[in-house]
Amino acid sequence: MQKSHSLKIEIHPSDSEGNIITLLETLEEDFENYPPLIIPAGFQSDGCSIPEFLWSTISPAIDPRTLRAGLCHDFLYRVQPSGWSRRNADRLFYHFCREDGLSLIRSLKAYWGIRLFGWRAWRTNRKKIP
Repeated sequence: MQKSHSLKIEIHPSDSEGNIITLLETLEEDFENYPPLIIPAGFQSDGCSIPEFLWSTISPAIDPRTLRAGLCHDFLYRVQPSGWSRRNADRLFYHFCREDGLSLIRSLKAYWGIRLFGWRAWRTNRKKIP
């Protein structure tokens, strides 16, 4: 079932880290029994962080069906808050894509794309966390 989410964002040219979206209002989300996500206004994201070679068969980086999933997933990967693992962040991504209207096949491709290729981003970001 598709949910309606009104995200206030600004789309801008890519910065040095590839960010093309800035969240203009705080985003609060709950997922299963994990700690709530509170993503502050000003958070920047590159959108749907699936490998670029999969965009044509899944979704472009900015798509209403993957926007909420991408913002939450990027936040979890970059901040790695207590109570969240990489696997759980990837599961949230899949579930939010489905809730927001991405087809089952495209959501599964996106999920496996980040499961297979996301480990490097997770480890790199882990090293940046104080």
